[in-house]
Amino acid sequence: MGPPSHRFARGRGCVFFGSHEHVLDDKGRTSLPKEFRDILKREKADPWLTLGASCLQIYTAEEFAKIQARLTEDALPDGEIIRRQRLTLGNAARCKVDAQGRILVPPTLRKYASLERDIVFTGRGALIEVWDRALWKAEMDRARAESV
Repeated sequence: MGPPSHRFARGRGCVFFGSHEHVLDDKGRTSLPKEFRDILKREKADPWLTLGASCLQIYTAEEFAKIQARLTEDALPDGEIIRRQRLTLGNAARCKVDAQGRILVPPTLRKYASLERDIVFTGRGALIEVWDRALWKAEMDRARAESV
């Protein structure tokens, strides 16, 4: 459904792009799009899954470490940073890719993002978003209407 994903050749990290429709099984597992899976398999550590805005986000371990560092660098964080730490770090889960190329989305994260069966993976540069398909369509409709 979308163009292939790429790794920057000059060591600037991973770039994910394109959208891919998939389904969740009854246990909350789904197969990753091949392009995304191939990139994530090359990484030395498991990726991380956490909350996004109305969706879930998958980060490589390297990218997630950068986010963690940014969110914990202040010795005395203010209320906004504490809220972001709770949302991003407090809801993070390792995202192991099994031998069949599937990931398990924990029930609490599925509930947050309203993921039931039909989902969309979409690349957003350094991260992958996981959307409920109907919410993704509404988001795209909204984006198109606002860009006119």
